[in-house]
Formats: sequence, C-alpha cells, structure tokens
Amino acid sequence: MTKKDIFFYILGTFAFVFCGPFVMFVLALTFPISFLPSHDLVKFTGIAAIAFGVVFVFWSNYALVRFGKGGAGVLGPIKLMTETKHLVTTGPYAMCRNPMHFGLVIYFLGIGIALNNLASLIIPILMCIFAYVMAVVFDEPRLKKDFPQEYNEWASNVPRFFPRLVPYKTRS
Repeated sequence: MTKKDIFFYILGTFAFVFCGPFVMFVLALTFPISFLPSHDLVKFTGIAAIAFGVVFVFWSNYALVRFGKGGAGVLGPIKLMTETKHLVTTGPYAMCRNPMHFGLVIYFLGIGIALNNLASLIIPILMCIFAYVMAVVFDEPRLKKDFPQEYNEWASNVPRFFPRLVPYKTRS
C-alpha cells in the first residue's frame, strides 16, 4: 500500500465512522419522527446491525487489499488509490459482489434503527442509490473488461448486493 492509499483509507474510515452518523444524528434531532416501538430490543437490533455492517465493511476492505492487491477508493475514472490487480472472489466476495456497499447500508440502517428515527433513514437510502450506481456504472464494466472470464463465472454465481448464505467456491 502506498501513502496515498493509506491516506484515503483513513479519510474513508473517518467519513464512515464519524460523518455519516453525525448527519444521521442531526437529522434525528431536527426531525424527531419515530418509526419503531420504543423498546430495548429495537436498540439492540440497531446495535447488532451496526456491528455486522462494520465487520462486513472491514472484512471486504481486507480482502481487496490482501487478495486484490488494491483498494476501494476507485470511483470510476477517479482513482483515489491503487486499483485492484486481481478479481477477488473469496471471503465476503464469495457471498455477494459488493459486500462493502452491503456492509455500509447495514451499518447506516443499524444507526437509523438504534436512533429510531425515520428522517435518519435518508442516509441508508442514499447509500443504496450510490452503491447501485457505483456497481452498475463503474465497477462492473471495469471488472468485465479486466477479468472477462473470471468475472462472468463469478457474476453468474454470486448476487450483486444481498449475500448468499452458502459462499460461492470458484472452480480451480
């Protein structure tokens, strides 16, 4: 990893851990609209979703760096960090093709549930839109071009966003 890669991972982590939740908290204070019963089980469910999302995001990033030899900071033509050199089809990428986006949505959804605030759900909704656009417009065409055979087999066996319970195993 280069210094630039490390810088953008730190910046991305900051946005993930502080900026997104801060915006959600401000929305919750500004528009106090509950959408679930006020119960400890609701808060516990939100916290569990937050933890699950964090694990999925960090596991996905680890797999990209370790097996893909690159990072997640490539936004189509904007290359904030080293682009992956290998198609990653193991770990979380054997469960869904966009596990980092899935983890981020679950993380932000968990915060919205823990806050029990309808207005704060705008962030996970925007994250879903962002994830879809990134996957369909930028990521998939690049992966199809760079890893045509591997990508076609993987894409036909692994769902785009919602993880399969039994991980896909590549043919060796």
